[in-house]
This record gives sequence, C-alpha cells and structure tokens, in this order.
Amino acid sequence: MRLGLLATIASGTLLNPLNSSMIAVALVDLARHFQLGFATASWLISAYYLASAVGQPVSGRLADLYGRRCVFLAGLALVGAASVAAPFVPSFAALLAVRVVQAAGSSALYPAGIGIVRTSFRERQARALAVLSVFSSVSAGLGPTLGGYLVGWQGWRAIFAVNLPLVAVALVAAAAVLPADPPRRRSSAAALRRVDPLGGGLFALTLVALLWFLLSLDRGVAWWALPLALAAAAAFAAVELHSTDPFLELRALAANRPLLVVYGQFALVNVVFYSIFFGLPTFLQEAKGLDAEQTGLVMLSVAGLGVVTTPLAARAIERVGVRLVLAVGAAFMTAGSLALLAIHANTSDGAIAGLLAIVGVSTGLNNLGLQAAMVAAAPHEQVGTASGLFQTSRYLGTILSASLLGLAFGQRIDAHRLHVIAVVLAALSGAILLLVVRGARLWVVRQL
Repeated sequence: MRLGLLATIASGTLLNPLNSSMIAVALVDLARHFQLGFATASWLISAYYLASAVGQPVSGRLADLYGRRCVFLAGLALVGAASVAAPFVPSFAALLAVRVVQAAGSSALYPAGIGIVRTSFRERQARALAVLSVFSSVSAGLGPTLGGYLVGWQGWRAIFAVNLPLVAVALVAAAAVLPADPPRRRSSAAALRRVDPLGGGLFALTLVALLWFLLSLDRGVAWWALPLALAAAAAFAAVELHSTDPFLELRALAANRPLLVVYGQFALVNVVFYSIFFGLPTFLQEAKGLDAEQTGLVMLSVAGLGVVTTPLAARAIERVGVRLVLAVGAAFMTAGSLALLAIHANTSDGAIAGLLAIVGVSTGLNNLGLQAAMVAAAPHEQVGTASGLFQTSRYLGTILSASLLGLAFGQRIDAHRLHVIAVVLAALSGAILLLVVRGARLWVVRQL
C-alpha cells in the first residue's frame, strides 16, 4: 500500500470525528463562559451535525466534478481558518457560526478522501479503508479524553487550537502526495450547471428542516419543520427526476438496494453508538460526579477496543466477506447496550470502562464493515457523492441519538433513565442484527 498517501488522507479525515467528539466534555465550560444554559450550549453539537449532514454529500458531489485533491485541500483550509478564529470570538452566536464553517470544511475531507482511495488502491481496499477507519475511530474515541485534558489545561479554547498543527501537517503532506486532479474539459459555467445548484439547495433545505424537527423532539417540537421537509423533498424529487444532470441520481439510488440498506443500517448503528458516546459522559459527570479528565479516561475503552478490532475486521472481510463481520458487530452492540443496565451511580470507574469495552469491540466491526459495503455498492463515478450520503446517514443517527438523550435526560440524569436508554438501544441493536441476518444476499462482498 502507498502508506504516505493513505496517512495523508487519514490525517484529514480524522478532523471531523475528532471535532464532533471533543466538544462533549467542553460544553459545561462553554456554558459557564457565555453564561448559557446547557441546552443552548449544546447547539454547538447540533449545528455541527446539521452542517456536516448537508456538507458531506454536497462536498462529495463537488469532489466528483471538480477534483478530489482540490476539494480536500479546500476543506483543510476551511478547518484551519475556523480553528484560528474560534478562540477570539466575542459571542456565542459568533462561535456557532465558526463551528458551522469548521463542519463545512471537515465535511469535504471524507468523501474526497474515499474517492482518492477508490481510484488509487485497486487491491486490498479493505485494508486501506481499515487504516482510515482506525484513524476515525481513534480520533472519535479519543475526543472526550483529549478534550477533557485540554479543557482542564486551558479551557474550551484549547479544543479549537489543537486543530492547527494537525491541519498544517495535513496541508503540507496533501500538497506533496495527493494525485493531481484530471484536467477539466468543461467551462466553469458548464461545471456549475453539473453541480445542480437548485437540486443541491432543495436537498439541503430538506435535510435541515428534517433534522431541525428531530432536534426539537426533546423540547418544544418544531411542527412547522416537518411539512417544510416534506414539501422540500417533493420539490427535490420533481427537479431531480426531470434534470439531465441531477445532484442525485434518484432512480439509480432507488434501484441500488444494497446501498440503501447500508445507509439505513449505518444510521441505526450511530443512533446506538452516539447515545452511549454522549450519554455516558453526561451521566458520569452529572450523576456520578466525575470531572472532565476522569470522564475522558473512562470513555477511553470505547476507542481502545475499536482500534484493536478494526484491522481484525479488515482481514475477516477479505477472507469470509462483510456479512459475518457485520453480524458479529451487531451482536456485540446488542450485548454492550444490555451491559448499560449494570451501571449505577456507585459502580466503579473500572467496571464501567469494562462494560463500555463491549461497545468498543462493535465499533471497529460495524464502521469498517459498513464502509466496505458502501464502497463496493457505490457506482465508481459517484463514489464521492455516495460517501457523502454515507456520512449523512451517520449524522442522521447522531441527531436521533441527541433527541433520545434529550427525552430521557431532559428532567433528571440518573441510573433509571440510563437504563431506559439501554433498553431502547438494545432493541435497535437487535433490529440491526436481524437486518444483517435476513439480508444475506445483500452482503456478498468477498474481496475488495
């Protein structure tokens, strides 16, 4: 494998999960600094998810049309600019805007990077994807731990400043090793028409309205957002079905059942994972009384086991196919969800870390297995767009998890409400396992 190229792509793609997870342990400090309630401060998470959910497929489309190297470098530059500005913002509203820019930049890196991998690695793609998955899993898993230490050391500003050396290294490496984009054969105006700005705008409006509705479920429900989402979706479908060069090939997507199943399963996996990933730190700090650093250490077991299982999953996919890997991952996720029932306010930190390790095992198996299935099912010329939609599925799952946590923890955070969440997550995990078992013919991915 071309390790330099792969390491460069990985160093960029880790920025999105890192910045989506570090914020989890910084919200208390941010709320105090700006004199806000926790619910208001949590919009820093929700806004990041909204911008990422829209930005991933849009960036993927741009990468497919304009060139993956160009989009990758532009994404890094946006993340760097946002990270420089964040520590100096005068208000929470300004920080929220900077956070959206940061999400837009980091959203460009995964779809552009996956497109480069698909083109550059004809053999052993599962192992190449495993490297990216390890970096993403480590950065997401280490986010609360790293964020806890940074907040304890220099406050919330440090979680933005830490991006600067990462972006600088990634920019230098990307400029040196990423393959050049093919020359454009169309004028700028023709290329802009291929982006389909009307279709892209309606797609963005549909997602934002739908996700806004889902985010409001744990507070005053924004009922207006649901009909707006349905109307925008209908308009989007009408425009795309009559477009000669649509933003999304809806007919082809509807006919690609394996890809649709991957998207649905990935959304459910992330409902379970992020409910645990964000719910447990909140429980540990509010019900158990741990500080940010202690909470980060307990959550470290999720990342540690994910790192171990990812390369094992890559080898298993090459030998026996993706279906068995996904079945084992779903089984561990079900067991990990049920393990939450054993956690109480007086449970030792070590015992909680051990129980969370079960979820960590499932992380590497599910993430890599579904990523490999997506790459195999996606049309070659649209892998950037398909990868972007894959990440949109992730953020749909994370936003649903935020709604679940808000409904469960809205009035009080205690072990009883944690156990209610555990039962819901176990049911979802069982549904994922059933989907894998019954979808045998969809997971015929023996060699990547």
